[in-house]
Order: sequence, then structure tokens, then C-alpha cells
Amino acid sequence: MPDYLANMCVAEVMKQWPETVPVFIRRRMACPGCIFAPFMTVREAAKEYGLGADEFASDLGAVIDKANSIRRRD
Repeated sequence: MPDYLANMCVAEVMKQWPETVPVFIRRRMACPGCIFAPFMTVREAAKEYGLGADEFASDLGAVIDKANSIRRRD
């Protein structure tokens, strides 16, 4: 998991890249709307839900990369 992403709070990830919200939902994570989202890092959330951190980061990273590439074109 890239350090920049692993150490970001879940709420910040969803705020900066709203396109990531479905990734959390598909994995049945309650992060969108959770009161702990502003305080829990992506790494902590993955661990809390028993997810493989690298696989989860890969899913998030793919969505983030796509969102960033679309934003650059605009």
C-alpha cells in the first residue's frame, strides 16, 4: 500500500476522490458516513475489516488513478 494512501484518513480519501466511495461500499465497509472516518486511516480500516491491505489499496489506487487522469484532461 503506498504510504501516502495508507496514512490518509478515510474521510479525506473520500472527500478528495468521491469516486472511491463505491470501493468501500462494494467491500461492505461502513466508512461512508461513519463517525470514525475522519480519524481512521485507510490501513486501519483495512485491518479493522479483515481486508488485505495491498489488495484494498490496489482497488482504491485504480479508482484514484482513473479519477486523476480524467481531471487532468478537463
